[in-house]
Amino acid sequence: MNIKEKFIIRSSILELAETGLPRNVSIDDKIRLEQKNGDEPKTEDLWNCITALGAQLSRPPYDPYREIINLDISIGRRQCPNKVILSMPLIIYDNDMQIDETTLESLHVALNKLKNFNTNLGLISENRIKNRNYPHFRRLNERTAVLEEEEEKDDYGTDGLVFQCNDEKSLQFLTDIRKEFNGPILVEVDNSFERFLGPLLDAGADGIIANTITITNKSKYKEMHAIKVIHDIRCAIDQYYAGKENDGTVLIVAGDVNNTGRIVRAAALGADIIGYSTSLLIANAAHHYEVQSNLDTVSDRIYKHVLATKGELKGVPAALGYSNFYNLSSSDLRTSSIEASIQADIAIEGTNKTYRQIIEDFIYKYTTEEQLDLNKSQKQELVEYLLINR
Repeated sequence: MNIKEKFIIRSSILELAETGLPRNVSIDDKIRLEQKNGDEPKTEDLWNCITALGAQLSRPPYDPYREIINLDISIGRRQCPNKVILSMPLIIYDNDMQIDETTLESLHVALNKLKNFNTNLGLISENRIKNRNYPHFRRLNERTAVLEEEEEKDDYGTDGLVFQCNDEKSLQFLTDIRKEFNGPILVEVDNSFERFLGPLLDAGADGIIANTITITNKSKYKEMHAIKVIHDIRCAIDQYYAGKENDGTVLIVAGDVNNTGRIVRAAALGADIIGYSTSLLIANAAHHYEVQSNLDTVSDRIYKHVLATKGELKGVPAALGYSNFYNLSSSDLRTSSIEASIQADIAIEGTNKTYRQIIEDFIYKYTTEEQLDLNKSQKQELVEYLLINR
């Protein structure tokens, strides 16, 4: 037992002895909360508060070097004729317009090389790309002409399409494209996704893209974490398919997911694919080398970085006892953070219950013991009050 662990135990015992009350903030939360500008707290990174359960006796681990660990995923719902198959749950998300042409060319070379070695990654970008072997999703702007005049009506020069959902006009835009395009169509949503998600899926969208950085900078998600966005959109998709089988709709999460640990946690919370930022991929692959590199060197670093990530993505689910990456679920996660448990319905460490479930059990037991005449709705209102005012 190290000094930090002893400190946590002693602090817990002293606080319980002094107050006689259960805590409403975990010790880990207090330790992780750093201060800036005096009294103003920094926003906590809840990713660091989430851990995964290892394999159990009933679910032994796999050996990723000897046994097949499936990472393949298909993009395209049942009615989509031309689906796109990725060999790992990553799609390069080009949302940084400051990347120079040489760097983008390095990425292009790396993706082609990866495809030649059976690692098929997709790329989302605005422009047409020539001489590519990998899947490309072209980002469209509904306020401009979709096709150049000399193009054929059904020739978008790409495997898939991406556009931003802004309002009701976006639904008509999707309906029109769906009639003439046979590949998968992905739609980027903002914090109003609850209003448009159902109609978008009705109109034929094959996947939903959520940029957590963009969404958490707006209104109701202003002070929330990326895990809350992932949880809520996954719940909205599941609600759409309530009582029926998901016919292939995928959730792509971009933004605050920048390493293997976060990719695994995001997948367990409901993300099917991670939109890996182009600029972040370049930075991680280059390891911030000070020496200026040529095109071949950068592309080789990207290639090796992706292969290393692929190996890690096979190793983690194998250690959890899964041969399929997509068997991961929130039940495989635990957290020491009450805030993380509330935002993403993750069970508290040492229990099989989320913080919400613990509070619900307490309320229902208390009302029964005290013989309080409260209906189910009133009990839930009390639960919400306690969660907000904890």
